[in-house]
Amino acid sequence: MLLIKIYNKKITELIKDINNAIGENMSIISSFIKLSSKDKILAMESLFWLIMIRVMLWIFPFSYVQKRVQKIADYIFVDDSNVPLQRISLMILASSKYVPRASCLVQALAGYLLFSKYGYNTLIKIGVSNEDGVFEAHAWVEHDEKVVLGESEKKYKTIMDVDGG
Repeated sequence: MLLIKIYNKKITELIKDINNAIGENMSIISSFIKLSSKDKILAMESLFWLIMIRVMLWIFPFSYVQKRVQKIADYIFVDDSNVPLQRISLMILASSKYVPRASCLVQALAGYLLFSKYGYNTLIKIGVSNEDGVFEAHAWVEHDEKVVLGESEKKYKTIMDVDGG
């Protein structure tokens, strides 16, 4: 009798976990469905580039990926549909939640491509910090010397600029 109660409790917990997972996925799907068609395209583009760059960084060294991203940005078809910078940044940040290990570098490279596609001249900055003896690196994207993706409260010393030009 005790085994049956334990078994029933485990099955009940499993069913609750499944329902919670379905509920979370349904909210993701319903949120996506509610987006305008323009935002759906931007969300899919964001997800695509985040995945592509994440995979490239797993396989190839950064220098190779950097050159590929710059080349793609140079040849990418420029879409003049006036998508605001903040909207692109928001979609990159939102989509990055669904890509494993979508670090600031992955986000910056994907953002750089999308900003280029939508006609913005941007610059990727890579910097380091050594506050309190803790070494950290960070990547972010700037447009007109303002951070548009990857803002941080910490101050990083820029060690590298990645520009398509």
